[in-house]
Amino acid sequence: MAKRKTVQPSQVTPPVHSHPSAGLLRRLGALLYDYLVVISLLVIAGFIGMGIAQLLLVTGLVTLPEGKDVSWLLTGPLYSAWLALVIFGFYIWFWTRAGQTIGMRAWRLRIQNVDGSNIRITQAIIRLATAAFGLGNLMCLFDRQRPKAFQDIWAECEVIVLSKQENLNMLNK
Repeated sequence: MAKRKTVQPSQVTPPVHSHPSAGLLRRLGALLYDYLVVISLLVIAGFIGMGIAQLLLVTGLVTLPEGKDVSWLLTGPLYSAWLALVIFGFYIWFWTRAGQTIGMRAWRLRIQNVDGSNIRITQAIIRLATAAFGLGNLMCLFDRQRPKAFQDIWAECEVIVLSKQENLNMLNK
């Protein structure tokens, strides 16, 4: 009879965390900075939307009901979808390219996978869908050791605090 090999079960070692997790106050600070950038992007997107609406009126492709002005065209779901696309595009672009938005760079935060790689587009979409406009960050209050927000858990990623030198290296990439 052939001898059976005994297979040792592989022990899964937890990932080594070389960076501290971002706490609630840092996250909210970065979120505030990002909100200012997003508001300015929405103003620009509004100008673009208003210009397109005016162009459609001038060319005769769209007509207005009596008593309505150009802004009436901007109250529909198409314009709201345009603004949502601008917001989603901002976060998805920065998170998947560099792991940092402008506010996160100022607060030395980086979003990444546990292995240190940038998150994927699907992870970014999941983060945006589960963030509840930033309220998901309140879950950081329940774990002081390795704070994770609701959106971090669902997107299977982490937000870490970089050292000053690492943050500078990220900016120079």
